[in-house]
Amino acid sequence: MFESFGTHVRKNLAGAVAFALSVPLFAVTAAAQTIVLNQPGTHVTDTTIRGGSYSGTNFDNQPLITRRSSDPEWERRALIKFDTENFIPAGARIASATLTLTVKSGLGSTTRPVWISRVPVSFREEEADWVYRRGSDRWATPGGDVAEHVTNIYPTAVAGSRVTVDLTGLVQNAVNGDYDTRYTRILLRDDGSDSKESLREYYGSEDPTASRRPTLTVVLGTTASPTPPSTSSETLKVLHWNIAQGYGTDGKSNISRVVDFIVAQRPDVISFNEIMRYSSSSQPQMIADQLRARTGQTWTYHWIQKWGATSGEGECVMTRLPIEDKDDYLLSYNRSVAMARLTVNGRTVHVFSTHLDHTSSAYRLAQVKQLVSWADNHAEQRILAGDYNGWPGTSEINEMLKTHHDGWAVAKANGDAVAYSSNPDGNTRNTRIDFIFHSKGATALEVTRAQVFDTRNSSGYKPSDHNPLIVTYRVR
Repeated sequence: MFESFGTHVRKNLAGAVAFALSVPLFAVTAAAQTIVLNQPGTHVTDTTIRGGSYSGTNFDNQPLITRRSSDPEWERRALIKFDTENFIPAGARIASATLTLTVKSGLGSTTRPVWISRVPVSFREEEADWVYRRGSDRWATPGGDVAEHVTNIYPTAVAGSRVTVDLTGLVQNAVNGDYDTRYTRILLRDDGSDSKESLREYYGSEDPTASRRPTLTVVLGTTASPTPPSTSSETLKVLHWNIAQGYGTDGKSNISRVVDFIVAQRPDVISFNEIMRYSSSSQPQMIADQLRARTGQTWTYHWIQKWGATSGEGECVMTRLPIEDKDDYLLSYNRSVAMARLTVNGRTVHVFSTHLDHTSSAYRLAQVKQLVSWADNHAEQRILAGDYNGWPGTSEINEMLKTHHDGWAVAKANGDAVAYSSNPDGNTRNTRIDFIFHSKGATALEVTRAQVFDTRNSSGYKPSDHNPLIVTYRVR
């Protein structure tokens, strides 16, 4: 099927477009089918838009620029569209979709937080400016219309440096027809403070060197039954998220928003808090089913209800890796902990999810002692994630730190912790109350990165009142 699609595309394009690729359009291997989109005018179109007296100026055929300024005269944003309508089969399963940008120049010596958001309406690179998107069609909001915030990048000012970002979830939604088009359209906007050092210039799609152009590399999944996930990887990506029973800050329940984030970030294992299960419906099962449909992988989980709770709310460990054993424990004051045992790179890893009391530090201290004592009955390596409802410096967090490392703090000390411009401390709610700890005896676990995510959409709403936290480990 794929070969016939590739043949069809080549025949239709033969004689019409001269492909001068530094990489083949279809790079096919036995393990994967890869489509590289970086050809100007066919695969990708792009332009910069600028405010102030430049609001009516079109900057097509020039480098892409982002800059943050409170003076509209200096504010610049970049628009990019990839043709996933014609070059990716409709409904194809996307194993991965990676955007690569190359920095041409910049100012300052630090990275900048640049948002990537989906553009829900069409634009023409040769016509778009700050006010108009094409012809006489205006943007609903000057400066470009955006839908959901997809992710962030953190480009340096170093010429020739590259930024890569996972757009798998966005591209999968596009080719599934979840939007009004199967094109993938994005806007890049610096979300940092007003500063001339925010200037970042990227090579555009018309650059004569193909390897420097904005490039979307899409790996298609197979139509056969998914291969069981490998447990030999050295990397373990752990996501913790209190999903507030599925309710976003707009007051609406929408599990699909949670799934969108998970698909985009591709964790290996997830700790969920405030996740609901009733006799008639189950959020863990809904999420697992949607993840399987979106990723082609089987996701399994262990859920436990809070002790004494009648609402169906509980804690959950969910993973794309095989669960070899499950366990759970009831803490005092109506709290609980769930556990799943995995094997990663030949190592046993126990992952725990808990949610401590929100009313009393004394209660939380008692629960921490119970949690640590019970977890000690399970072999290393141990990862204890959860909404601890205490913050750094409280007695309950200090108690955890006697025997455990705080993944965010370790990454920050090493310069590997990332949040976003308005949240440099990595707060997960009003402060930092969500944690991913690992035991001090877990000597095979090495923190390589931690990130707290800004999940606000263009209206400022989030899927939950908690920010998700990911800690990535190297398992040696």
